[in-house]
Amino acid sequence: MRSEDAVEIVRATLALAFPTASAEGLTRAAETVIRWGSEEAAQQLDEGLTTRMLLDLLGAAGVEPADFRPAERGWLARRYEEAAEYRTWSRSQGMPRLPFLPRPLDEPIEPTGPDDPDDPGGSRLRA
Repeated sequence: MRSEDAVEIVRATLALAFPTASAEGLTRAAETVIRWGSEEAAQQLDEGLTTRMLLDLLGAAGVEPADFRPAERGWLARRYEEAAEYRTWSRSQGMPRLPFLPRPLDEPIEPTGPDDPDDPGGSRLRA
C-alpha cells in the first residue's frame, strides 16, 4: 500500500473521531499515526501511555482535549491525570515536550570478547 493511501485511510477515520479538527490537522495527525505504526509504538502501551498517546494525537490534530467527546462519558477526564509523563514514540508538532524513554531491546546485548580487567562492569558491548 502506498503511504499516501494509508494516510488517507487514517485521515478519514480521524475525521470521524475529531470532527472539529482542520483538514491540515487531520493530515498531520494521520501522518503521525502512520509514523508511530512504523515505530511499533503500540507494543508497549499501558493505560498511562494510551492516554498520553491520545493526548499527543489531539495535539497533533490541533484539537483541544475539552472538544474531544469519547464514547464513554468522562473517560478522558478520569484518565487525564493518569497520563504518562513520558513517551516511547516520536514527538510531532503540537505535542508538549516530555522525556522520551526508548522501548527495551527485543534481545539482550551480550558482551564481546574477553573481559577487560580495567572494566569489571563489562561496558564493551556489541551492537
